[in-house]
Amino acid sequence: MLSTLITITTLFVLSSAQSWVPSGDLPVDFSLTFSAPEMVYDVCNRNFSQSARTITIATTGVPVTPGETANDPTAMAISGASSGDMFTILMVDPDTPSADVGTTEKPLLHMLITNITNSDPSTGAVLDPYRGPMPPPCSGDHTYHYLLLRQTAALSLTVDDLPQYTPDCTLANLAGRCLFEVANFISSNQMTPVGYVTMVAATDGYVRYSYVNDRGMSEADSCRGLDGYESCPTAPPGSSSEKITVSLSTVMASALCLMYSFIVS
Repeated sequence: MLSTLITITTLFVLSSAQSWVPSGDLPVDFSLTFSAPEMVYDVCNRNFSQSARTITIATTGVPVTPGETANDPTAMAISGASSGDMFTILMVDPDTPSADVGTTEKPLLHMLITNITNSDPSTGAVLDPYRGPMPPPCSGDHTYHYLLLRQTAALSLTVDDLPQYTPDCTLANLAGRCLFEVANFISSNQMTPVGYVTMVAATDGYVRYSYVNDRGMSEADSCRGLDGYESCPTAPPGSSSEKITVSLSTVMASALCLMYSFIVS
């Protein structure tokens, strides 16, 4: 019975993973480069300084800050592709702290470029322009996924078609972006993931400054988690620790229910 419980629990854990995240070795190399400027952000009764540096995202799990990646990538490179291949680049955030904005399986869309030819991203059609990381205070680390997708043919998609991939999105200001059905988008357009990189970012001075000065958030809310301001919850909304706790409790409850049904049957 214990082995049965372990097997059931394992199955539930596996089923909770993103179905759209590619696995194994992928045939095409893909990278992005950001040129971060030197900046100082005055907010929360302190100065947040940002040094100038160049950041390349060519693997998974590259640590960055929102301030460093706020501007459009200065370069996107595709190498190892066959002549005549066409590509789509898709960027999403599955770690939003609100289930109305994004979930693990249906994340928030941050960028979409289709019909890329000659391995040159500048040739593509920009359906959703790049939007840099903006993780709210107390929301923990966010992983931003970039998928390079090989197309079988040119796509006739326009920005007006995006809402068909966000049928559960009820937020007017995020129409066509929130709860984006990545798996549906890939399968319905007959695409294949061939390249994949990710970057990880958490709230920084740029985010706090932007929320106060550009988005109307109170300084008290924007500065949560810093000394002198209200603390963040032990498990921040949307953080990995909270998601793991919820996931495991759900898994165990489901597994115990199934085990009980085996006993009484």
